[in-house]
Amino acid sequence: MKRLFIGAALIAMTAALSAHTLDGVVTDHKTGEPLIGTVIRVKELPGVTATTGLDGSFSLHELPDKGRVTLVVSYISYKTQEVVVDVARDYSKDGKTGKAGTFAIALEEDNQQLGEVVVTGRRERRSDRSAVETVKNALGVLNVMSQQSIQLSPDVNVANVLQRVSGVTLERDASGEASYAILRGMDKRYNYTLVNGVKIPSPDDKNRYVPLNIFPSDLMDRLVVAKSLTADMEGDAAGGVVDMVMKDAPSSFQLQANAAVGATDYFWKDGRDYLTTNRSDYTHKSPYEAFGPNYKAGMDDFKQGPVQLKSHSMPAPNFVGGFSVGNRFWNNRLGVIVAGSVQNTFRGTERTYNSVKMASGEQAMYISNLHHRYYSMHDLTTGLHAKVDLSLGSHKLEWYNMYVRTHSKGVRYNNGIGTEYIGADSYTQDDEMRSLSQTQSIFATNLKGTHHLTDRLTLDWSGIFSQAKEDDPDRTYITLTNTVSCTANTEGDAVAGSIWNGNNTITKTLPKSAERRFQHNKDTDWAGYLNLSYDMPLGQHADALWKAGAQYRRKERSNRYYSYIFNPADISQQLDGNGYDQFAAISWVCKTPYSQASQLNYDSKEHVGGAYAMVTLKSPLGEVYAGFRAEHTNQIYTMLQHFRNMGQVGEQSYWDYLPSAAIKWTPNKQMNVRLSYYRSINRPGFYEIVPYQIQGEEYQEKGNPNLKRARIDNIDLRWEWFPSATEQVLAGVFYKYLKDPIEQVFVTSDGKIGAGTDAYYMPDNLGNARNMGFEIDVVKYIRHFGLKANYTYTHSKITTSKRQYQQGSAEYEKGVTQSRPLVNQAPHTANLSLLYKDTQHGWNAQLAASYTGTRMALVSPFKDADQWDKAIFGLDLSAEKQWPCGLSVFVKANNLLDAKRERYLKTVNKSNLEYEGQRADRTIVGTYRYGRTFLVGVRCKL
Repeated sequence: MKRLFIGAALIAMTAALSAHTLDGVVTDHKTGEPLIGTVIRVKELPGVTATTGLDGSFSLHELPDKGRVTLVVSYISYKTQEVVVDVARDYSKDGKTGKAGTFAIALEEDNQQLGEVVVTGRRERRSDRSAVETVKNALGVLNVMSQQSIQLSPDVNVANVLQRVSGVTLERDASGEASYAILRGMDKRYNYTLVNGVKIPSPDDKNRYVPLNIFPSDLMDRLVVAKSLTADMEGDAAGGVVDMVMKDAPSSFQLQANAAVGATDYFWKDGRDYLTTNRSDYTHKSPYEAFGPNYKAGMDDFKQGPVQLKSHSMPAPNFVGGFSVGNRFWNNRLGVIVAGSVQNTFRGTERTYNSVKMASGEQAMYISNLHHRYYSMHDLTTGLHAKVDLSLGSHKLEWYNMYVRTHSKGVRYNNGIGTEYIGADSYTQDDEMRSLSQTQSIFATNLKGTHHLTDRLTLDWSGIFSQAKEDDPDRTYITLTNTVSCTANTEGDAVAGSIWNGNNTITKTLPKSAERRFQHNKDTDWAGYLNLSYDMPLGQHADALWKAGAQYRRKERSNRYYSYIFNPADISQQLDGNGYDQFAAISWVCKTPYSQASQLNYDSKEHVGGAYAMVTLKSPLGEVYAGFRAEHTNQIYTMLQHFRNMGQVGEQSYWDYLPSAAIKWTPNKQMNVRLSYYRSINRPGFYEIVPYQIQGEEYQEKGNPNLKRARIDNIDLRWEWFPSATEQVLAGVFYKYLKDPIEQVFVTSDGKIGAGTDAYYMPDNLGNARNMGFEIDVVKYIRHFGLKANYTYTHSKITTSKRQYQQGSAEYEKGVTQSRPLVNQAPHTANLSLLYKDTQHGWNAQLAASYTGTRMALVSPFKDADQWDKAIFGLDLSAEKQWPCGLSVFVKANNLLDAKRERYLKTVNKSNLEYEGQRADRTIVGTYRYGRTFLVGVRCKL
């Protein structure tokens, strides 16, 4: 028996040693590009198969070491080919590729199946290959993410998808949600957003820029980031333009659907409750709007749902789902697609926030207030888009409709302590509860026509109506004052060091104050575009494309803000029970029954007209482009209430002349060198030029009616190499010169940054600035593995006046200035994604890492007191298993390292070191924790 076993083992080892491996590559016969997912079978050995990897290569194992085998090679829309291979032959000697044993197969398209060819062409718009081709053939500097990459990424909304693009960082709000993109270190205000090439308005009550987290990523065909402008693009972007290209009609019937459930682990940890209020029972309209300005509001006019605070151990599971269905009819002349998405998510954030102040005669800020905040948010985001296109010979009509909406309900619970009220054995703590229910929505409808009047003359036009809204009714703030007896952690500990240790006892709770805010705004756009292009031949191998056009946009924005202040009916009412029940037990009296007069009640209009002309000269060596654009802007606002020493109407009107030029040199089919220049502007938003003044969430805020638009000159130089249809190496440098850049800064009551007493957070023009850097973007595939990596270095400098006390004196130093980078600019940003794709067994996986370096977050009026966000590293994972029937299972996991954000000052006041969490080399002014999120789902395609 023993001899029999040894003999069998020797036979198996001999067979394994004699088995041969054949490596090869499958390409397109015409283009030479690799064909990913091609199936290779050995006719004589039914069990031996392989599929090509991300670079088109394959490897067949367990072949005999001698003799011939027949390979059956098949790929959709290509002719199936049978190839006889001598496994021991060196094919590199007779024109085949590679070393001994390596074999190249070139497939031809199945030209007899014309319908299949059309299908392939349309699907390519959504593939990585199409994305690379778009970058390669574009006139300007682009980065493109395909639907194929978006679907595999760990991200479910556009904001998070964008962080994978080179030179892009994300800005998060106080609750931790990533909403806005920073391109090449240029703040979000220097970018604009398109949907299918059309600019859309923002539902944000303060800004022009669109919150990108409102857009589900599964509605898109691809995401295009343009980093240079041409004359036919609107000129108000310096960082870049984000174009969300939505799904288009397929060539034949197609149905796709996906559904996933998941959760965040933030609420899995002990002591983290999910907080809610009864937002179904709230006051929908302010008494001012419901009954008129002369109505005297009472407590019966305000419902009690927003003050009924409750806690839960765990919220319901998160759910993400979507579908798309489309087809073409009437001999492919008519295409129809409808797609929808829903994302129902629960999330939480824990945040520490320390207010800082500068004392007279000091050089470093001290901590004046300690805050510990807990956010519980429920977001319901829905999206729907529909498109119909009709082709009639030389004429094509397209009608596109989009609606996206997000409804957020949330509670912020804040423990706040004024450091000046910390005693030897007790302190005073304010517990504030904020309850909100906010809805943002965007609707857009676009009718577009393209008419080929002759073989060379083309006319296209678009008419767009779009509207963005935000409704934030009955935002409620209630504050209680607690007297706390403090127990130190260990003997001799200072009270300040033991505030958050959980051993302290509340001995008395009294009501303090309450506020109910009602805010809503609407931004409505009517826009029209007209373009005429003529393709003129210049000899046998060159031509000139002439293009001219005009555009007009009328924007109307209305903003309403009503606030009611309440005092406790009995200021000595001592409250019992736990901190959550106490908020509903207070009796209030309305202190401002007619609502406070607000400077944020205004109507505004904006008229923007533009005209351009451009020419592009094309030859086998490349392209030369020159263009000129003129834009006229007229902004008017009307305040609905009168205020002393303040005009009720304001207006700005100006012309801008925006030249642009570019050279694209193509030394060979795989390489480009680009050099481009363009001038752009950045207009103030209506909220910024209205002369309002309010107490914001954290700072006093003020508008600036004297704010001017910024003007920016932009230069780009980039080298591009495309080794294959799906691989790329992009390396470039950029330079931007900003005249009158707009930034949010602290300005004193006399309008200066360097003197005065009261400081307001407001937008201002800050002289001139420079922004420059370089970026590199690499995509490389080897068999089943791939790598996507990018890195961007950005440097900027702006010099402004600052305040600084004379040492030990209440007097300021004179002529103090300080140089710093632009706000929200990180000098170092990087992304690295490791990919795995096995088409034979249907496996896809991606491990995505992102790094954002230290960046300035907030400008202080004092020298060396600006606030900075610490560098942060994130790690996300996604994986998918597909079956031939069209069914797949996927998983997405975000923030695997549970990364913590930290905001700090670069200086230290010695008095701050007595507080927990402070460091000797910096002053910590804030930290954020969000937890990890997980999704598991299914996807089907018919």
